Amino acid sequence: MTILNTIKNRRTVRDTKKDPISEEILMELLEVASYAPFHSKEEPWQFIMISEENEKEFYASKIVDSYERMELTETYTVEKIKKSVEFFKSYIIDTPMHLIITTDHTENEKKNLEAIGATCSFVQNLQLAAWEKNIGMVWRTNPYIFDQQFYKEMGIPVNRKILGALHIGYINTMPKVSKKRKNPREWTTKLGQNITLS
Repeated sequence: MTILNTIKNRRTVRDTKKDPISEEILMELLEVASYAPFHSKEEPWQFIMISEENEKEFYASKIVDSYERMELTETYTVEKIKKSVEFFKSYIIDTPMHLIITTDHTENEKKNLEAIGATCSFVQNLQLAAWEKNIGMVWRTNPYIFDQQFYKEMGIPVNRKILGALHIGYINTMPKVSKKRKNPREWTTKLGQNITLS
């Protein structure tokens, strides 16, 4: 399969098998993904890997704590909260691996933008490389990524910014064909169409 076809065929995968993904395979994929372009002297990305049972349980509990702290469940009934927590925890436990995505974060807006762009490029590389091995993932940007207490509880320093989490596993159900994209001419214009060139 060509790189063009891989880019077009890759899908977000929410239904994965429970089979574990070896750390060796993950490291191989991360090494390939690290060839994403970046502006700084050193790569701006760092990941926290969560794959052991006790790590998943801790991770799930801290997300639930964060949602309660951010009052995201205050309109829920007690029964709905219970069902939501049970479903969420089972999803975290059953998914073989999770990666919390973080990038450099400073007071410099330009450097922050460059770091975010580079790390997003890394994540896309990772998804494409994983697709070749029948490994799927979903990239989620849940509200806890804005909760500073969650950062502390997960051991993430103040000079890092969470860009989301990847939930990863071997593909169980292949997603449907993705929505057809707009023609590039609909969102690309020539400069001369927008302003008068002198």
